[in-house]
Amino acid sequence: MKSITKAKRIKSVVLSLALFITSVAAIPCIHAVADTKDTQFEAQMKAAGFPTTYLASLNALHKKYPNWQFEAVNTGLNWDDVIKNESKNGVNLVPKSGDDSTKSTAAGAYDWTTNTWTIYDGSSWVAASPTYIAYYMDPRNFLNDTDIFQFESLSYNKSQTRAGVSAILTGTFMAKDVKDADDTTLNYADAFMTIGKKRNISPYHLASRVRQEQGTAGTSSLISGTYKGYEGYYNYFNFGAAGVTSALVIRNGLAYAKSKGWDTRYKSLDGGAQLLAKNYISVGQDTLYFQKFNVVNKNSLYGHQYMGNLTAAYTEGRKLGQGYTDKQQAFVFRIPVYGSMPDAVSSFTATGNPNNYLKTLSVTGQTLTPAFSSATTKYSLVVDNTVESIKVNASAVASASTVSGTGTINLKVGTNKVSVKCKSQSGSKKTYTLTVVRQGGTPVSSVPTSKTYTIGSNYITGIQPGTKAATAIKNISATGATLKLVGADGKAKSGIVATGDVLQLFDGKGKKLSSYTFVIYGDVNGDGEINVLDMIKINRHVLEQNKLRGAYLEAGDVNHAGDGANVLDMIYINRHSLGLLTIKQ
Repeated sequence: MKSITKAKRIKSVVLSLALFITSVAAIPCIHAVADTKDTQFEAQMKAAGFPTTYLASLNALHKKYPNWQFEAVNTGLNWDDVIKNESKNGVNLVPKSGDDSTKSTAAGAYDWTTNTWTIYDGSSWVAASPTYIAYYMDPRNFLNDTDIFQFESLSYNKSQTRAGVSAILTGTFMAKDVKDADDTTLNYADAFMTIGKKRNISPYHLASRVRQEQGTAGTSSLISGTYKGYEGYYNYFNFGAAGVTSALVIRNGLAYAKSKGWDTRYKSLDGGAQLLAKNYISVGQDTLYFQKFNVVNKNSLYGHQYMGNLTAAYTEGRKLGQGYTDKQQAFVFRIPVYGSMPDAVSSFTATGNPNNYLKTLSVTGQTLTPAFSSATTKYSLVVDNTVESIKVNASAVASASTVSGTGTINLKVGTNKVSVKCKSQSGSKKTYTLTVVRQGGTPVSSVPTSKTYTIGSNYITGIQPGTKAATAIKNISATGATLKLVGADGKAKSGIVATGDVLQLFDGKGKKLSSYTFVIYGDVNGDGEINVLDMIKINRHVLEQNKLRGAYLEAGDVNHAGDGANVLDMIYINRHSLGLLTIKQ
């Protein structure tokens, strides 16, 4: 930072201390002294009442504009409470034509079932969403040299020039002279300069405000002087101009102008400026921000807000800043501070329409219970056993939403759950659930039963050697299923049952449900008989020459000791072959 003489340094420190001591309402207005180090400046700002999350931006502005002054206005209000109150329906408005994510979906402001918003203030404004409001109310989003002028103190400043006013009016209907109702010539730039000085209010503010209210074309009936019933009256600042229709807005505004005697353009400009000064500037609402968001005038907190347009302070502040050709002036910026502000700066991303409601939901030829309603997400339906499938139909309330889960749905006997999902343009989802019960018929079982054999989780045991396949099938059942017996090679079995044969279960459509392997204890080689060949198999297993596995290892546990196949099991097979004992199945 540029060095200065010792005398100037002392003078600067004294000035800084004086500003601190003479602050208003114990909230110091700190002068951004040119020779202050960055760390020192941040310390000053923190002492002034600015939270840490403000400091980096203020420091950057201080480096670029060392004469600027920043005043922390401690509102004494909790951030969440502020957003809640400013989010009440009709307080803050956004264009109906804007991105749907900027609009409120609160009760009374929005109808989810029709995807329509309640209209406020004419025909083209709707309530703003809390997230969008938080973005524009968070001062930290606008601490840059383009957007900060919404925090500028709006009292008259002799450094403000006619050229600056003209810069604001460039490209608007106010850039040229106009004949007033009293036959005088009205030059808007001159008028704003004269009125601003007279009413102790910034002429830049006046010019920006009229531009904000009347647009660049200036075609509103409020300033035409020709509106039927109110000929010769003008309302440049739109005081009293409110109503549910455009016509009512105009009539109410002109009725107000008539009551004030604003029968010339100049009188309307001067009268409006006087009201601004009296009703807003003098009661603490002396910035564009505080006029839009009344968080300082405790007599009418969250009310007495000049503009309904949520972004008005932002856009008007930009126009105000454009009027300054020399920004190295000692501007004073009054910046609000709230309690319990989040560490993260409030952000907003346009995501589109939030509606995830279904407009219709039906099943062809069937009746849902209860009757469909967009807000109801659970339904039931009972169909006859002969109904093997249903066709689900659905459409979304919002055209930008997508629907999934519709079409032909196959039904099993018993209870079926069908989920239909509606996904909004913004990405949120709502699931509608149909519980469909198909009556009658016998449910298909994948688990066989038998009074003759033992059926475990994998094996069927208890079958005597020499049992024919047809006999085995007769002694096994499974509700609603078709049974098939195949050999270890997968081919249909027609001879006697052997270890390794497989029982397969199928549903009515031929889909395999489950399978179980037969085990005959002692039939280790899988030929359906118990003899010396089986002893050889066990012997080779014991010698680790050919290990038994799966059903064949289970069959080798002849004595049911649970220790696999061993020499003792060979003895059992030998005695069974000699007729000395019968192996237990």
